[in-house]
Amino acid sequence: MIVKTRDNMLMPYVQRIWMSPEQIAEAVQRAERALAPDVVRIRQVYKDDWAGDPSIYFKVVLSDDAASKEDQLGKTAWHVSSTIRNEIGVDQEELGLHFYFNFRSLSEVNEMNEPAWA
Repeated sequence: MIVKTRDNMLMPYVQRIWMSPEQIAEAVQRAERALAPDVVRIRQVYKDDWAGDPSIYFKVVLSDDAASKEDQLGKTAWHVSSTIRNEIGVDQEELGLHFYFNFRSLSEVNEMNEPAWA
């Protein structure tokens, strides 16, 4: 058990289930295939969040068609995040990781030319 401090209190951190980054990547690839053509690609980055907790940041590139439907973006984001969670198959608390989802359109990614989104 690892003990972390936050707000002057000790908080136990217990990871109940372990999955390798490769297993998570395979689950994300399955989600990516299931979400096509609305999702062009999904990348994940492992790093601590603002509070120092271990996290996965999912970078989701939406097709321009999916991203242009502004009235459907909330539903699309929910569907994408739910599909990824379902493919991983365990709750983020069981993994001891926080999940964060970031979305961009394909044309936005191409225009910005950021390697992290490639």
